[in-house]
Amino acid sequence: MSTPVPNLDAMPYDDLVAFAVAHKGRSGARLLFPEGGPLRASATASLVNYAWNKATATACRLRGDISNALLYEGICERIYAGLPKFARW
Repeated sequence: MSTPVPNLDAMPYDDLVAFAVAHKGRSGARLLFPEGGPLRASATASLVNYAWNKATATACRLRGDISNALLYEGICERIYAGLPKFARW
């Protein structure tokens, strides 16, 4: 199954932030999922939250704060587990 969602785990910090900013709100949901659907907005909001948490985890790792990086990565895992299949990479 093909998905329009990029692999957020493979993105560097700057790309994660750019993704989060570009996809916030209803216009971001339309950009990512132009075909629409009842879960489009909530899935996009979750992806934006994932991107912010992953960016934070990345920043924590870069400064050597591994315990907080693991905390934010755990948040990402929970967000990913709750995504509908069409919004997973």
